[in-house]
Amino acid sequence: MSQDSAFPIRAAWSPVRRLWWLRPWSPNPLLRPSDRIEAVLRLVVALAVVVAIPIAGAWGTAAYTEAAARIRAEDAAKSAVSAVITDKPERTPSHLPEARVQWTHEGRPDTATVRVPNHAAPGDHLTVWLGPDGTPTAAPRRSAAAALTGIGVGVMVFNGTWIVAYLLMQGAVWLLEQRHGVGWDRQWRQFNSPIKEDPQ
Repeated sequence: MSQDSAFPIRAAWSPVRRLWWLRPWSPNPLLRPSDRIEAVLRLVVALAVVVAIPIAGAWGTAAYTEAAARIRAEDAAKSAVSAVITDKPERTPSHLPEARVQWTHEGRPDTATVRVPNHAAPGDHLTVWLGPDGTPTAAPRRSAAAALTGIGVGVMVFNGTWIVAYLLMQGAVWLLEQRHGVGWDRQWRQFNSPIKEDPQ
């Protein structure tokens, strides 16, 4: 195999080799203590991100379970009735059509103004959901709403952990670089200081 064909392989492995050379326990005498500290911090950040995966999954699962139970409890208290539109629908300020409807529930007639389909007309029938107090309420939510809640919580926990770890890492690297700069300035001043002649 020619050297040209082997070069991409060596280039692909160079970041891995660099990380291996910069490991905290490396016997390389050229590594400064701050370099070892930075390497340890990078390992801690990587470990925190890995640990955040099952934690985010657990939080997301708990959020999904709680949301699903809450949706089931809310939906269990709702009942559907068949209502008829009695008035001509009108547009609300938000451009949603609403109309007066009438229904009979448990032998008692009732009326209310609810949202209706865009092409609804007087005399049309539609399903109205009633809450425990007998007033119109939102239709039951789908089970996908609980899944979206769980996914959202899991993603938020993972992203929050990653962002906090990244910011802490960047802050630590900045402090180490500032310390390096102060050390370089001190050494440079010592190097440029005039050399005193030895008295004879």
